[in-house]
Amino acid sequence: MPAIYGEHQERTEHAEPVGKKPLRKKTFRFRILLLGILAGFLPLLIIVFTVRLASYSLQQEISHSLADLGKREGTRLEMQQRALIFSQIRQKALDVAEDVAKYIKRLPPKNIAVLLKDNEFRNLAVQPVGLVGETFLLDPQTGKILLHGQKDYESLNLKEVFPFLNQTPEVQLAGHRRIIELGDNEGEPTNNYLVLVTAPVRLPDGQELMVGASPNPSELNQILSQAHGIFRTGMNQTRVLLTTRLYQFQQNLIIVLVFLSLVGFAISFTLVRNLTRDAVSLTHAAEAFNRGNLEYRIPEPITDELADLAATLNRMAANLQENTITRHEWENTFNIIPDLIMIMDTDQRLTRINQAAADYLGVTAEEAVGRPCHAVLARSSETHHYFAFLKEIPELKRREEFYWEDNGRIFLGTLSLLHDPHGRITGAVLAARDITAFKQMQRELAQASHFLNQIIDAAPLALAVVNREGLFTHVNPQILVEYGYSPEELLDRHYSIIYADESQMTKVMAELQRHGEVMNHQVDFLHKDGHRVPARLSIRKLYGENGEVLGSVALSSDISEEISLQRQLEAAQKQEAIATLAAGLAHNFNNLLMVIMGLTTLMLSKVTQDHPFYADLKEIERQVRGGREITRKLLSFRRGLGTETRPIDINNLVEFTVDMFARTRRELTLTKDQAPHLPAAEVDPSQVQQVLMNLLINAWQAMPQGGEITIRTSLEHLEGWPDNSFNIQPGPHICISITDTGEGMDGETLQHLFEPFFTTKKPGQGSGLGLASAYRIIKNHRGAIRVKSEKHQGTTFEIFLPASSAEPQVLAPREGQVINGQGTILVVDDEPLLRRVAAKLLQKLGYAVYEASSGQNALTIFQEKGADIDLVLLDLIMPGLNGFQTLERLRALRPEVPILMCSGYGEADEQELPPGVKFLSKPYPIEILSQRVSEALQRTPA
Repeated sequence: MPAIYGEHQERTEHAEPVGKKPLRKKTFRFRILLLGILAGFLPLLIIVFTVRLASYSLQQEISHSLADLGKREGTRLEMQQRALIFSQIRQKALDVAEDVAKYIKRLPPKNIAVLLKDNEFRNLAVQPVGLVGETFLLDPQTGKILLHGQKDYESLNLKEVFPFLNQTPEVQLAGHRRIIELGDNEGEPTNNYLVLVTAPVRLPDGQELMVGASPNPSELNQILSQAHGIFRTGMNQTRVLLTTRLYQFQQNLIIVLVFLSLVGFAISFTLVRNLTRDAVSLTHAAEAFNRGNLEYRIPEPITDELADLAATLNRMAANLQENTITRHEWENTFNIIPDLIMIMDTDQRLTRINQAAADYLGVTAEEAVGRPCHAVLARSSETHHYFAFLKEIPELKRREEFYWEDNGRIFLGTLSLLHDPHGRITGAVLAARDITAFKQMQRELAQASHFLNQIIDAAPLALAVVNREGLFTHVNPQILVEYGYSPEELLDRHYSIIYADESQMTKVMAELQRHGEVMNHQVDFLHKDGHRVPARLSIRKLYGENGEVLGSVALSSDISEEISLQRQLEAAQKQEAIATLAAGLAHNFNNLLMVIMGLTTLMLSKVTQDHPFYADLKEIERQVRGGREITRKLLSFRRGLGTETRPIDINNLVEFTVDMFARTRRELTLTKDQAPHLPAAEVDPSQVQQVLMNLLINAWQAMPQGGEITIRTSLEHLEGWPDNSFNIQPGPHICISITDTGEGMDGETLQHLFEPFFTTKKPGQGSGLGLASAYRIIKNHRGAIRVKSEKHQGTTFEIFLPASSAEPQVLAPREGQVINGQGTILVVDDEPLLRRVAAKLLQKLGYAVYEASSGQNALTIFQEKGADIDLVLLDLIMPGLNGFQTLERLRALRPEVPILMCSGYGEADEQELPPGVKFLSKPYPIEILSQRVSEALQRTPA
């Protein structure tokens, strides 16, 4: 503001003739003095006439002087106010243009149509300029107004809104000029003024925007009228007061001249001093105001009516001062700026520094003034060469930026030259900002970015970032491991290249569109070599600060191994479910078989071999035994199936089983290749024999026209096993392999080979349980089974069993003899028919029998007859007290009583049974019953 004020001051001083004012002052003094001298020598009438003439002349002179002063000062004040208001309008247009540019740069790219709908942008572009005008937004290409406080002006041309432009020569709005000022009658007072400022930014389509500002003529006239009114009032009051005083002066002077004519000279001299002193004070005030010194005030000694004029002029100066920036305000603003600011002249001597610069340099602002900048900035030698511009003016740019470091602090310095109105360099301004924190933030951000990139590149999952167009913008190296593509092969390519199934891709994209994310979807990706890769895919959208979608990030991994494990788990779960079902079915089925077998045995004991029913009863007995084998296969699926293991000579077991099989299959050629001196294996011989028999039968069925079966045994040392479903421990294992020359199997059959109820036989020719039960038995023995086969190339089954260091036992065939005995046996079973059949079989063997229908009933009988009871045949599963609970209470009554537990759930693990207790599996033939009872009676309890 002071600069603007000074500019108009200079213009005014050049425009006004300043030489006449001193002349008027001298003439006025001379006339008053001459009047006083003449008053002392002329007669009274002449004095009176002269006084009247002088008074009249003085009144005219004062009127002319005041009129001339009022016209000149009124015009000057009007020009000054207009310049001040136009300067505010121009500055407001510049500020709004900068704000519009910053707002557009801060947002994502938008076109002009979107911006015009943005209320915040509208409020930013259309702002009031004090009380006299407002800003608006203009398209410099078309001259159309885009935004205006009065919406009726929007879409109109500038000349339609500002008619005075029709008299203005055509102006090119779009171009390199930043500011365009337009008006009419240049050099004369006018209210028509328009400033246009180009915003330093372009929209994405290259369009420029221009901010315009203009005063409201009516508001401007109102403000100017108020100032004119104040000034005219002051001038009129001055004129009236002077006129009144002159009239009073004439009357008083006549009286004085009449009575004091002799002292006229003294009175004249006094009047000259009194009158000219106040006029001089008013003149000094006008000259101070003309220089722009609005802080000047007319001193108090002015008296009488001239005091009102002085007060009016003082109030006018105060009002004008309120609309300008005072030196005090400017200095306060200058000192609170946190950046270092140093102003210097062309001799590189400091003329002013702000408080921040003084604190940094360690001096006061007064101490720095007049000192060379080199001396003050000696602590930072890196900046010296930037201040050597006095001798290198042609080589120095108008503005230069540079960095310097000082004790760990980093500054960004800007050196700008100062020019006078004629373009001559008058000095320079150095502004420096402490950017230490900003630089530190940049370093930390770079480190964080580097660390994040390392994390992404080292991630064990394939990571990819896709933009809004669906193109890969970032791919980590893991994608090469997962799918064979290098990152460079995928960058800037569409994501569809990696999908193997278009329908899967469409489904994934649809869910991503609906929910913004896709979590753990299984899809098939296309490996670079062409094969499908099952993968688990998760995608999430990426959003910008304003919620717009920027793209998406995807994580995926090859789950081929997981799917394989899942299939194995499903197979295991399927076998587990079947095992649970088999246990329940076998229990009920064994109970039925037990009744049939017992009754058949009793009937056979009552008929001779030549009886017509004898053959049928033997066939029933044979079929029951076959049913018993089926239930044993079913029960082999049960988890934790108890096995009666002992160290067995595997060669002996194989030879025993193969010889038994060979006697019934004369059409086959069986070859045995057994390694000598094999260690023992801890197995249940009956179960392993069942496995071998199932494999031999399968080999025979694969060669309906006959063929060759080779059975080999060997000792292998295993370090691990590829199939995790088997729990193979490293160490020596005995291998039993059975190879046939049959039709072989394809891959699909091999995949389902060990599943329960899976069979390639025709309905009625097989149950599909043989290989499934073999799988379960070998797994329960902590072994493994493997099959090798190709279509028309035969099949080889390999069984691996852990070797044992114990002495091997030779398997001897058990004779099916019945052992009779004597003693008393308590039969405990909740099924009446089963209990009665068991009692009759025991009675047939020579034993006395007590029957109990429950555990509680057994305890009652045992308390009464316990001394006579030699053995308890106890069912395991009963309502109320089960077998184990009943056993505990029987042992509490008589610890040494022999107990034989039985159940239709198959064989139990002896480790789960109390000491001295043996297990008998239902259904049991009479010879097995007799042998187990005899063993139990002969065993000494532990």
